[in-house]
Amino acid sequence: MNAVVRPWRSLSGAALWGGIWLVLLVGAIVLSVLAGLHSRLPGDLDITEWIQGSLFPGIGVSRLVRAVGSTEVVLGTGGAVAVVLWLIGRRREALLLGLGLVVLPFLQHSLKELVDRPRPTEDLVDQRAGFSSPSFPSGHVMSPALLYGFALYLSLRIALPSILRAALLGWCAFMLVLSGPAQVYVGVHWPSDVVGGYAWAAVLLLPLLYADQLLGRRRW
Repeated sequence: MNAVVRPWRSLSGAALWGGIWLVLLVGAIVLSVLAGLHSRLPGDLDITEWIQGSLFPGIGVSRLVRAVGSTEVVLGTGGAVAVVLWLIGRRREALLLGLGLVVLPFLQHSLKELVDRPRPTEDLVDQRAGFSSPSFPSGHVMSPALLYGFALYLSLRIALPSILRAALLGWCAFMLVLSGPAQVYVGVHWPSDVVGGYAWAAVLLLPLLYADQLLGRRRW
């Protein structure tokens, strides 16, 4: 009986993962096409004005999140994490994270060049930071969403001391939640750029998580 049930569960699990990934991919593509056709989408300006007029997340937190979440810093941090994972014997996770970090800059750059969306302009928003590339998707969201999404997943699966696990979960949640609003607060991205960053990060992240689970079951 178990010999019959186990392959069926594996097949249904693969179908679920594949279905979720396909929905994310289609949504990310549709949003990218819309961003390429329109300099901003309905609600972008209203949401930006609301966020920029609030006290949260504030300029200090926004600058911290942007500094830590830049693609260059994420690649460096992620590379260090991958090395640590390798040294402690978590080589499958290290290789999967390394693969994600290799694909990340190429995918991000390609999307920015293909969509080629202009940044918000000073006549519409209060620009509180600089920029050097097209607006969609937000690299300061896509990059940390990949790294800290993967780190969040690992923190729930790897045996860690309670204090270390709590600190890691808190930092990952901090970066995942605030990386989006911070970009809008400083006026360098529209909210739809932020959604695009999260969406494309999820498209890249989900296969890595599924591969980790699949390879882990096969090893067992």
